[in-house]
Amino acid sequence: MAKNFLKNEVAVKMTMVGFGQAGTRMVDKFAEYKHTDGTSVYNCLALNSNDGDLAELKNVPKSNQVSLKLGGLGKNPERAVKVLESNDEAKEKLKDFITERVRPSDELVLFFAGLGGGTGTSTIIKAIEEFSAFHNKPVIRQELQKVAQQYPMAEIKADQAKFARIAFENAIERKDFIKMGIVVTLPVRADGPDVLRQVNKFSQEIWKLANDKSKGVAFVVFADNQHFYDEFKELNENEKKGIANSRDYANQRISEIIHELNTAANGSGTSVILDSQDFKRILLEKTGCLVINKVSRNMNQIENSHAIVEMFKESLRGSSFHHPIDLMKKNNDGSVEASKVHHFGMLAILDEQKNIDDSFMDDAKVEVSNNLPINGTVFNGYLVSKNDFLGSVYTFYKTDALPSRLSKGLVEEFNEFKEKQSQIQYKKSQISTIESIDEDEDLGFAFGDFIDMGSDEENTEAGANEDAELADFLDPDKMFGTTK
Repeated sequence: MAKNFLKNEVAVKMTMVGFGQAGTRMVDKFAEYKHTDGTSVYNCLALNSNDGDLAELKNVPKSNQVSLKLGGLGKNPERAVKVLESNDEAKEKLKDFITERVRPSDELVLFFAGLGGGTGTSTIIKAIEEFSAFHNKPVIRQELQKVAQQYPMAEIKADQAKFARIAFENAIERKDFIKMGIVVTLPVRADGPDVLRQVNKFSQEIWKLANDKSKGVAFVVFADNQHFYDEFKELNENEKKGIANSRDYANQRISEIIHELNTAANGSGTSVILDSQDFKRILLEKTGCLVINKVSRNMNQIENSHAIVEMFKESLRGSSFHHPIDLMKKNNDGSVEASKVHHFGMLAILDEQKNIDDSFMDDAKVEVSNNLPINGTVFNGYLVSKNDFLGSVYTFYKTDALPSRLSKGLVEEFNEFKEKQSQIQYKKSQISTIESIDEDEDLGFAFGDFIDMGSDEENTEAGANEDAELADFLDPDKMFGTTK
């Protein structure tokens, strides 16, 4: 069992930075990948709020782990943001981590976090802003100053948007303008309504940051733990072997598919190649939601090129990391609303068992062009390489659209929770009193047998005085001898 193409050098050099428990565990999977000399393929770093969660990491070097020493922040990102904002030492540690420890010599820095938790959700947004302010804003400022020196100020003032665009385009072409990718996970439905509400809020903030071009965010992957949970449940016991739960399954899928693409895009040996420059353009140009899908079949099931075209068609309909995205919507009046698709990548990896003509590449490309609203270029290619006796196809692209669960599903799930709660009558419980077991026991004597209790008339007069004294005692304004 082997995948020879994994030995290729990566097409895009990446630094992986994990925040919180979910984010650091995802990065820990990338830290497993090694060159033949034992060095790490990816530069991996991890930041968490406490030492305990970092201790669980197996592959990220200790020297690349940083703790904010805040203790656990729980599944409450709103509270976590307040804790972080009020703790100057933690804020400074986060800033130092981003500006001093994350020193990108790579072409892409990937930030990972889980949106259902406290630390990752609260720190990743701050980290993106700090990273952009430290690395990218100075580059944009320098290019603006260059433009100001090259053109008359009156001309610039007359069309500031035009000259700002010139400066920005010059900035993003520079090697010291560092592109970011964001990989965040959405929670499962069972995490409850408050988590869904907060995740909905923070995912909007991340999407807003991603669409601010000056920040330098190349893409966002909204990986969905509900999607992975549903998939994991459908696996047979043999497929689950060595995978403890759906979260581990998610981390494995995310790391292996990204790594497979990143190495396969540096392959060669066939008539149609998707090379590293093609892959870089798809990942780094423009911004949007990155959608990746992988479909595999045993090579015994792939009889001809038509079968591979069908696999590509299947791949177009879904995603490996989340529920499908609706790219085309037909309105009642027959008009069609479409979300932009930027550059589109399609790659096939066929095990060496069979010789299949490469006509499937052209046919699949036509299928993509006819069915998707592509605004960029379609890049395609295929490899023939050992691939665990499988034929695999990958489709990947960036779009302005969002996964269905994120665009409307979280709100629907939250409303379902509210509807269920409105149908339930909640009550407060109290602890019942347990009477003494001998309370009704007949002792054989009465209280008055030992103490003179006075006549009924005397008792009435004394009781009135005692009631007045008791009333004074129970009055909060008089209980310490004070009056209003």
